[in-house]
Amino acid sequence: MGNLRLWIVLLALTAFGGGLGIGWFAANRDHEREARARNSGPFAGFQAEFERTFKPSAERSRLLQELLAVYEREIHQLEQAHLENGRSDLEAKLDTLALNYRERIRDNVLPADKRSEYDRLAGGLDWKAKN
Repeated sequence: MGNLRLWIVLLALTAFGGGLGIGWFAANRDHEREARARNSGPFAGFQAEFERTFKPSAERSRLLQELLAVYEREIHQLEQAHLENGRSDLEAKLDTLALNYRERIRDNVLPADKRSEYDRLAGGLDWKAKN
């Protein structure tokens, strides 16, 4: 009877260890996939430099990433619309969109005490005057 208990305990420990290993492996793959997604795209350099300069919290970094993803989608939609209608005013709409997202990042991602530094790095008051 004792021998049967030993086998049951051994089987339970093996199953637990296997589940633990597979869980760790799956979590690592998800983390690597998220890191690759974060480090790709047209705004990867901006995001990395922004995070290095302003050191936002994890929540604010996620907000920045979401804003940049929406910005990228809107740029793509504008380009598609203008490919169909011609590119005459695409430049002006892209400038307006850029100013809009620059302001959103400034007002929603950065705390108030870091906004003046962002304004200086983003071109000062000139970009606000255009908007």
